[in-house]
Amino acid sequence: MQQIIDFIIRKKDVVVYLILLSFSFALILNSNYFQKSKVLLFSNNISNYTTKNLNYFNEYFKLKELNYKLSEENLVLKNQLEKINEISNLDSLTNENFLYKNAKVISNNLSSFKNRIIVNKGIRDGIKNEMGVVSSDGIVGIIDNTTKRYSSIMSILNIEMKINAKVKRTEHFGTLEWDGFDTRHLTLNDISETAKIKVGDSIITGGMSLIFPEGINIGTVSKIINQNETHSNTKDSAFNINIKDDSIIDLNNRENYLNIEVKLHNDMSNLNNVYIIESFNKKEFQKLKK
Repeated sequence: MQQIIDFIIRKKDVVVYLILLSFSFALILNSNYFQKSKVLLFSNNISNYTTKNLNYFNEYFKLKELNYKLSEENLVLKNQLEKINEISNLDSLTNENFLYKNAKVISNNLSSFKNRIIVNKGIRDGIKNEMGVVSSDGIVGIIDNTTKRYSSIMSILNIEMKINAKVKRTEHFGTLEWDGFDTRHLTLNDISETAKIKVGDSIITGGMSLIFPEGINIGTVSKIINQNETHSNTKDSAFNINIKDDSIIDLNNRENYLNIEVKLHNDMSNLNNVYIIESFNKKEFQKLKK
């Protein structure tokens, strides 16, 4: 208390000035309605602005929490759906059962030809190499390395990635690849020219592997290119690669196939939560292949 009194004595000039200023301000407001209304309006605007921004701030954190809860609920529903499929599938050799595990993306590279994604689940969570990874919008990639707490995903935006896929409407199968440049599109190769593919057709996983279940969304057809046209355009271009004669592929034998440009459902630059897919029957299928 004595320190407060000493402070007031030392700063008495400032204290007197503030008291007189406050008194003058009060007199102006009480005697002048116009000035009073302006001050009140100004203070109300500041109060409203502050309250509005505080509400935005609170809503942001509520949305993050809600997003996490929805992700967990989505995970539960996916696993329940797989259990329903398990009950309805009589032939366990042709119908795999899968478990989805939630994971959070902590690193996502899009700037190289061999992009990878890091998630916060690893060996201690039961994650292993060659597990598929998807999001709520579609396919993401395949686990290719694990540590105790983290896993690396070979992104679908990786020139080494090849995925079995098919056209949903016509059931034609092909190989899905990335050209290394456009992060919004992949290419579906080896589709017969006789297939009646249309722009807008849905592309889904083909189900001919132990990694992804059949029917997961990948994207839609945005462009159809005849390989014959591609070959004729690139045959005499400056972009040539020297290959030994015994390893050259005769593209003339592939003229009856299409290259299909696929626009991805996933926005690969905006991944937050993903689902890692575990196949219950993988070991059993591998034994049958031996």
